[in-house]
Amino acid sequence: MNCHSPNPETKTALLSRLGWGEVFAPAWKPGSEENGVQCASCHLRKGKVYGPFPKDGNKDRIFQNSNISHQGFIPQKEFEESEFCKTCHQSPETAKQVNGKFLMDTYGQWRRSEFARSNVQCQNCHMPDRKHEWKGISDAEMVKRGVQTSLQVLPKEEGAEIISELKNSSIGHSFPSYSVPKVYLEVWTESITGQKRKISEKTLGWMLDLELQKEIFDTRLSPGESALLRVPISKEEFSKIKRAEFIVTVDPKEYYKRMFQDNWNYRDTFPEDTKPWVLPNLKAALAEANSAKYELVRLEWKK
Repeated sequence: MNCHSPNPETKTALLSRLGWGEVFAPAWKPGSEENGVQCASCHLRKGKVYGPFPKDGNKDRIFQNSNISHQGFIPQKEFEESEFCKTCHQSPETAKQVNGKFLMDTYGQWRRSEFARSNVQCQNCHMPDRKHEWKGISDAEMVKRGVQTSLQVLPKEEGAEIISELKNSSIGHSFPSYSVPKVYLEVWTESITGQKRKISEKTLGWMLDLELQKEIFDTRLSPGESALLRVPISKEEFSKIKRAEFIVTVDPKEYYKRMFQDNWNYRDTFPEDTKPWVLPNLKAALAEANSAKYELVRLEWKK
């Protein structure tokens, strides 16, 4: 809640709907309790409005001014530093770890990378020109700008070798960063008779069990690291192949799909007075997670 919907109205509404707490009179207009991250989440502290310094580099404190939003704000340099994102994208040092790794370590991954040493901040990629879009792994074009892919088929005396590569070329943290998304790499061939066959596959990601207690595997790519799929093909098999494909598919909410489905399977055990509110939201969340998967890249080689 502190990260995804930090305003007090949301917490109050949730406690009320689940029967866990007392309802207080809302300080904001009705309907705000349904929202997640809002302007105030980042810009309001103890009744004062904060923001970045003007683009022209003016470092003077801005007081009352009717020509700008909210009649003025207090500029802080932190708004354009990765440190600002750390609260919601980095587990504290005392937090739970799985196999010695924090559940959230995006800031740490960046801090250890060449991007930090080159002074490339989170905002440079996720808020270009100060746009409040925060695009990430759910946006195909954003991901395409961060990776490089290639497909080669190299003839050899004894046949051929199919080499596919995905490189984390321009992402300032691991790809993918968290345990939620997964990225699937597949190499397919098609014969001259039209028969298609998957000859190699690899999953990129940090796979944990539903309870976030055990690591199943960790194949995430650090900045600059590549995943290679190399498949040797015999001379006879190569003579029958007319086409090869390298397909990259992104599943941004793979862990959520497993978690929501598990909850849905046990929906009959929920307290009866919470079902009218919980079940429609859970069903919608499951549907959204199931529809998030998309094809990122499809490379083709033809004989």
